[in-house]
Amino acid sequence: MTLSAPLIDAHAHTWSREFERDYDATIDRAWDAGLTAVVEVGTDSETSLRAALRTLFEGGEFVGIGEIGLDFYRNLSPPEVQYEALLWQLDLARELSLPVVIHSRDADEDCFAVLAEWSRKSGRYLGAEREIGMMHCYAGDAELAQRYQDIGFLISVPGTVTYANNQRGREVARSIPLGAMLVETDCPYLTPQPHRGSRNEPSYVLRTAQEVADLRGCSLDEVATATANNAARLFGFTI
Repeated sequence: MTLSAPLIDAHAHTWSREFERDYDATIDRAWDAGLTAVVEVGTDSETSLRAALRTLFEGGEFVGIGEIGLDFYRNLSPPEVQYEALLWQLDLARELSLPVVIHSRDADEDCFAVLAEWSRKSGRYLGAEREIGMMHCYAGDAELAQRYQDIGFLISVPGTVTYANNQRGREVARSIPLGAMLVETDCPYLTPQPHRGSRNEPSYVLRTAQEVADLRGCSLDEVATATANNAARLFGFTI
């Protein structure tokens, strides 16, 4: 795979302990693969602080609120507590004028209902041409993906799109407009083929972008450019 266009991993966790021994080498491989940026995402107060401190140290700033959402698979908190936390976090994003990064697992319609009502009240609070959030590691179907686009969300395609049995994810990658798509690793999880079984890392987002290009019958550079521009627009930075 030869890349001559910008490419962004829209969702990574390189603060994870899986990268403690070779963090610098991991990031070097990302740049060597042609990545332009890696968006670091926390999963709780401790990891959010660790991800943010790295960004702040490098002269950046917070670019979003997340990952937040509903997870009825793990059920680490009762549903009513999850709803309460999500609504508070959504209001915080609106208050701070930041986009949201949404985690939804086994909660497709429940999560959509919350976000649809919130988006109706909040509107395009980041500007008419800018989305208000992304659906991280999207696992729903194409119809729900369209509904999310209608309320101002980008759809993020993970490495699982490379799995031959993931027909729903592959159909989403084929059907949604490139202008509504992101690509991500969610590293160290969801490693794409042919690296499945090993730790995922930002450089592997190149494989995900290539799979999307193959499914759509377009070039890798086309997918990379579109998804990188979408990430930069969502998070408010310049490539």
